Formats: sequence, C-alpha cells, structure tokens
Amino acid sequence: MAEKKVRSREKKQRTGRKHSSLKVWEYYEVDGNTVKRKRSHCPRCGPGTMLSVHGNRKYCGRCGYTEFSKSGSTEEKSENQ
Repeated sequence: MAEKKVRSREKKQRTGRKHSSLKVWEYYEVDGNTVKRKRSHCPRCGPGTMLSVHGNRKYCGRCGYTEFSKSGSTEEKSENQ
C-alpha cells in the first residue's frame, strides 16, 4: 500500500469573498392571498426573468438587456412607479 504524501508547505489561504446563496424570498411580497413582485421583469425574456438592481441601472443576466436610470439610484425610480 502506498504511503500518504507529506506536504512540504502549508495550504494557501483563499483570498476574496465567499459567495452567498440567492435570497429569492426577498424578491416577493405577500399581501393576503396575492403575491407581488418587488423587482421588474425583463421585457425581452418575459415575466419569468427578473432584472437585477445595480447603482444606476437594471440588468438582465440572461439576455443582457439594460435599463439606465437618469437619477443616481434605481431604488428611487422603482418606489415612484
């Protein structure tokens, strides 16, 4: 039986951040028996694909559709609608 390898140096430390899982429950709001979507859907892909919200734009990761906002924040724009 082969002997176990002995490491000559320590393992490297990982740098960067760990990716967190997607929190889908934050994208919906329940009012009684109805469910409301907090984020808008992509006009190209349809209602199954939501747009991600960044600092000055909304972006579809599936087709690449982008909506730019004239103000600095897209959160202000979505609240006014």
